[in-house]
Amino acid sequence: MSLGGIPSQGSAVLRPPIADSWRRSRLFGVEPELDRGAISIGEVDPRSRLMTAARPVLDQLVEQLTGTRFSILLADRDCRLVFRWFGDRGLQRQLEEIGVLDGSQLSEGRVGTNALGTPHESRQAVEIHGQEHYADALKRFSCYGHPIRHPLTGRIEGVLDITGESDSGNPLFGPLVKRVVGDIEQLVLESARACERRLFLAFQQATHHRSVPVAVLGGDLVFANETCIEHLRPADPTLLRTLLPQVPERGVFDTRLDVGDGISLSVVAERVEGSTDGAVFRIAKSQSSSRKPAPAAAKTARSVLITGEPGTGRTTEARARAGVDDPVVLHAAAALREEPRAWATRFTDLVAQPRTAVVLDDVHLLPESLLPLVGEALDNPESARLLLTSVPSDAMSPAVAAIAARCAETVTLAPLRERLDDLPAIAVAMLRDEYPDRKPHFTGTALAALRTHPWPGNLHELRAAMREVSRLPYTGVIDLAQLPPACRGSSRTRQLGGRELAERNAIVTALRASEGNKLRAARELGISRTTLYRRMQALGVTDDCPLL
Repeated sequence: MSLGGIPSQGSAVLRPPIADSWRRSRLFGVEPELDRGAISIGEVDPRSRLMTAARPVLDQLVEQLTGTRFSILLADRDCRLVFRWFGDRGLQRQLEEIGVLDGSQLSEGRVGTNALGTPHESRQAVEIHGQEHYADALKRFSCYGHPIRHPLTGRIEGVLDITGESDSGNPLFGPLVKRVVGDIEQLVLESARACERRLFLAFQQATHHRSVPVAVLGGDLVFANETCIEHLRPADPTLLRTLLPQVPERGVFDTRLDVGDGISLSVVAERVEGSTDGAVFRIAKSQSSSRKPAPAAAKTARSVLITGEPGTGRTTEARARAGVDDPVVLHAAAALREEPRAWATRFTDLVAQPRTAVVLDDVHLLPESLLPLVGEALDNPESARLLLTSVPSDAMSPAVAAIAARCAETVTLAPLRERLDDLPAIAVAMLRDEYPDRKPHFTGTALAALRTHPWPGNLHELRAAMREVSRLPYTGVIDLAQLPPACRGSSRTRQLGGRELAERNAIVTALRASEGNKLRAARELGISRTTLYRRMQALGVTDDCPLL
């Protein structure tokens, strides 16, 4: 029920911060009958900056609450549970039954109004008692939650919560949680300053020779010398952050990084000793990335099948391989709109000209009654060069697959999500198509976002996104804020490394093939459904992913 637009529970009007939270919960689509499956489980780092700073303070709080019927819960900046303590076994069982486990994601978007998710969303401390919880399963508890902010940046680092049964609330817990959070924030500050000193010393040591391109990244800090910035153009040093998860705790990480404009860099990285997430990156050399030239027209087979997902450039590839400046493109879909005999006559007339090249676009859409005509043309050595485009072989009907098998050559185009090394150059080329006189450059954060977007529409979707970018006032530099909102991704996915990106793309592809059925997708991937849920959350794959 509601009164004057204000959500209410029974006859009592909710307090303003609770009413706001209920509105958000409804917008998130949370149901009062909490589905435990909505609470995803992910991996947590017990040695994170937050846990390192909070551990001694939490140990003292545990001593104070030992023997009580309360619990202590700590969530990280993603509202994922990284610490749990229970003063009572019964309370522990109750909370675990509804999914309060290590690694649980307890945001408002998952479970509605609660003392971890609501402070995380509102950035304010909150008390939530009994019926003020949105989900029915939480109404038996009273909770006190307070956000933990980084003292320098103001960014949310986590949320601390004390929870007990609804009839055991204590007015002193609000001030207690506030004091404990203050102690944690002070240790976060001291830890950050110590880490910053280590990063700066590492940068000084690495740049002893000024000519060596060096960048040091950790937390929110980036140190880079001028030589490094020059090498990383048209991107910027923050692009290296996408490689951070792949740098081992010990040893050296060596890879190549495409920064756009055909520039590929050799990057060597190693961890900064004493830091949790800092690394030194050395740019060993820079060279133009080599691309294989398109097959020469003289070497093109007389019949070619070009397969790929929609939007991968099948027709463009067919035109390039036709061997003539202006090949004839005949759309198979036209046979669905016009009289079949008229289409058949036009096709027969075209392939009867041996010195021409005919692109039969989307052959998988051709009515089955017309497929024998295509088969005859493929078998006839006197007919025109024939280039067929189609969906991937596993999506063809048996009749189309039989025709496709008669082509002398098959070319398979990879989806854009599997061509991440080429993506920056493709995006720049598309922008230059719109404005040939411009030379746009992407920042590292923008490139990282483009790399982590799933691109369900492949090149068509990328071109639409670049068209939107081209309409903005031209500054020469394209940052994250200038990308269409759908392409910006989250901070977590933008920091994924190459191996994690590959895993994420495999999951997205499996979910797409199974039409969102997670059980079928898990079987396709050879993992359990529970593991799939965990990896989806860890890799930022959501139920509303554009590919689903």
